[in-house]
This record gives sequence, C-alpha cells and structure tokens, in this order.
Amino acid sequence: MRNRPDALRQIRSIDDLASSAPKRLFALSPNDALVQISLPLVLILAIMTRLMVIGQSMSEQAESPAILEMWKQLLIYRIDQVMNDWEVSAELRAFPDASRIQWEGTLPQDVRFQTLCSESQTLNDPTAFQLDIYDQALTPDTAKEGAQWVLYDPLSSVIPPGVDTMPSEALITAERRAYALSHISDRLLQWQQQVEELQWATVAEVAFRMPLDAAPEGEGASSELRTILSELAGKGYPFLERILREYEVTP
Repeated sequence: MRNRPDALRQIRSIDDLASSAPKRLFALSPNDALVQISLPLVLILAIMTRLMVIGQSMSEQAESPAILEMWKQLLIYRIDQVMNDWEVSAELRAFPDASRIQWEGTLPQDVRFQTLCSESQTLNDPTAFQLDIYDQALTPDTAKEGAQWVLYDPLSSVIPPGVDTMPSEALITAERRAYALSHISDRLLQWQQQVEELQWATVAEVAFRMPLDAAPEGEGASSELRTILSELAGKGYPFLERILREYEVTP
C-alpha cells in the first residue's frame, strides 16, 4: 500500500507527457515550419546542381569514356547500313538456303540468283571489298548534311570537309580502324560461306538432274563437274573463284 502513491505519480507524469506532446509538435511558428519544409528542397537542388556540373565537366573532357564510345556506335551503325544495303541489292537475303532457287529443267532459271552470283564476285577480293565498304561508311551523306557527326580516317581516301577544325574524338586512329575493319571482315566471311553453300548445292542439284556419264573413277567425274560449272557461268551464274579452283576451272 505504501507504493500506490508512487505508482499514481508515475501514471500522472506519463499522462501529462502524452497530453503535452501534440502541443509541442505544433508549437512551431509559420516561419519555422517554412524552414523545415524548404531545407530538403534546398538540399535536393544543391545535389542536382552538383550532378549537372559533373556531367558538364565530363562532356568537356576529350578522353571521356562516353565520348570515346560514341565513335564506335556511329561508325558500326554506318558500316551495318552499307552492308545491309548490299545484302538487299545483291539479293542475298532472298536465299537463306538453296531451296529458294528456281529451276527449269536441268539448270536454274532464276534472275535473283543470277544477280547474287554476279554481285558476289566482289567476294573474290575480300580485302578490296572490305576497304570499299569502310570508305562508304566514312563518306558523309549529303542528303543529311549537318545532321551527321563526321568521322575522319587519315588512311582513308575519303576526306570530309572541315578536317582542320575536326574534334579529336572524330579522328579514327589505327586502333579504331582495326576494330572497324574486323567488324566488316567477320560479316564478309559469313557472306562468303552462305554464297559458297548455295553454289555447291546448285552444282549438286545439276549433277543430280543431269547424271554423270560413266567414266573411270576420278578424272571423269571431275571433268563432268568442270563442264557443269562452265555451263552455269555461260547461263549467267558465275561462281566464286574458290569453287572454280576446286575443279581447275578458269574464272
């Protein structure tokens, strides 16, 4: 019983604290409340300003990774455009496999396949074809003058306007040139493999439709295949030199 007054006093003190808390929380003046609200906004603005300053300083650095990456994206994009155009004009996309070739009798009768065989002759000199694609990618598009970022390679035959005032990040160095040419080379190899497969399949189909004459093993079959390749060339289907050399056919 002697402890009851102490317990009552503790309960009253808790009640007093609870009843006084709202009054203390809302005892701020309008100016104090405004300061409390504006401080976070000021802090956010300060952080944003700092980020803008950092971003601007990065863009002004010639060796910024973001700037250096831009030339790669732009040049590869232009190279792919040039190569995509060739695929369309050469009718390569029309022949994902040999089943698309049109036939009449024992020989193909397909204008698109004739176009592909003729245009694919550039694959006989892949190095020259590679450089031609590269130069086309570096050639400024006059239809979009002012809308393109000009790139310049001192080793290329393409000399764009304003070379003297060109920023350093627009210069294609030896390392960048090697990267771009490697990208082209990889795709040229894919083209060559695709065309060779189509042409080998064509030879096999002609041989199937026109059975080989009975002859001694070896030379007779090779002679007949050389005849097939020559006849195809005469009908407007020139094959790649690698295939012709296989059977000693003169290109």
